[in-house]
Amino acid sequence: MTVMTKHDLVVIGAGPGGYVAAIRATQLGMKVACVERMPRPGGVCLNVGCIPSKCLLDSSENLDLLKRRLPTHGIEVEGIRLDLATMMARKDRVVQDLCNNVRSLLEGNGVSLIQGSARLTGPTTVDVSPASERANGDPIRLEARSILLATGSEPIELPNLPFDGNRIIGSTEALSLESVPEHLGVVGGGYIGLELGSVWQRLGSRVTVIEMLPSIAGLLDGQLSRTLHRVLARQGMEFQLNTRVLRADVDGQKALLHLQ
Repeated sequence: MTVMTKHDLVVIGAGPGGYVAAIRATQLGMKVACVERMPRPGGVCLNVGCIPSKCLLDSSENLDLLKRRLPTHGIEVEGIRLDLATMMARKDRVVQDLCNNVRSLLEGNGVSLIQGSARLTGPTTVDVSPASERANGDPIRLEARSILLATGSEPIELPNLPFDGNRIIGSTEALSLESVPEHLGVVGGGYIGLELGSVWQRLGSRVTVIEMLPSIAGLLDGQLSRTLHRVLARQGMEFQLNTRVLRADVDGQKALLHLQ
């Protein structure tokens, strides 16, 4: 195992929390290393979260504008066709550009960006191994006076709904579907589920949101939550509130949800 030069600070995670902290620390005169297990810096937000979801929201809103709202202004457009592959390619380009910008910011400010999976091995040591079995490189050990954890988030897998990467998926896979689902069930009426449900509903999917609480977006002010519910319902989104998902039976191309 290679032992690298001692750092003042090692940041684990190159997302919006980690990379900003790493840059600020170098500006204050510290020697900083930032470890990221994803191939690109930017963390969950830039790679598989906020940025790609907002790209698809933007694209799907343009389609909705053409199909549903412009005719009310007397503007008829014929031959509207969805090219999902092109839409996804645009989303990927935006993500790539922003991640490259983050890399340039880190390197331009003197932060050592290390790609790999980090593990705390002591109060002042971090071991970094290749992020996957297919990745090249030997493990290294970083020594630091301080260690900052900025590890981001990941989708929650429910015990009765384990992800299979095909019919039962998390938000990451929902950002890269190759075709529009005929019917998409969204388990959970939080902002992530509502965002992705909005995207696929605008693109032509029937979307049903299943929420165990009596309202969607429960962390919002009650009036905002009710207004959002009305807006999404007018757009065609369906809701099953006060409802739990007991299990899912996957049969070929479909999943059958059992609700209570």
